[in-house]
Amino acid sequence: MTGSIEYLLNRRLRHPYFGKVGRLSGKVQFGEALVDAAKRELFEETGLTAQTWNLEEMYRKTRFREDGTPVQDVFFYKFFVTDFSGTMIDTTPYQENFWATKHDVFSKNEFDPYDDLDLDERDTPQDFKLVEACGDAEGY
Repeated sequence: MTGSIEYLLNRRLRHPYFGKVGRLSGKVQFGEALVDAAKRELFEETGLTAQTWNLEEMYRKTRFREDGTPVQDVFFYKFFVTDFSGTMIDTTPYQENFWATKHDVFSKNEFDPYDDLDLDERDTPQDFKLVEACGDAEGY
């Protein structure tokens, strides 16, 4: 598909969520600015850097077992990132990194995306928003 937007994604190679496809993520270190954490994680996990960073969303994800026991309660800070450079690390012990279009991710059997993966095919950042999503746990 010529002209389609490609997303930098990864496939988990460890549990929980083994095999799931989604966006890159990582932890913020004590005292670290959000954008600095995002830049550090991008480089550590992929070997890439980027020039443009826009914080778009704070996303709270909670997941529960069938009996109602909470097993996940995390916050993600989503950045709109462009102008990548560097040499990409394809595989680490924990994940496989790759570029893919929305069509590829949601129409090919080789991908098993997270149930909340949203690839909206925008080429410009959006205004900041807060999102909370509750759901059933998979992989716990």
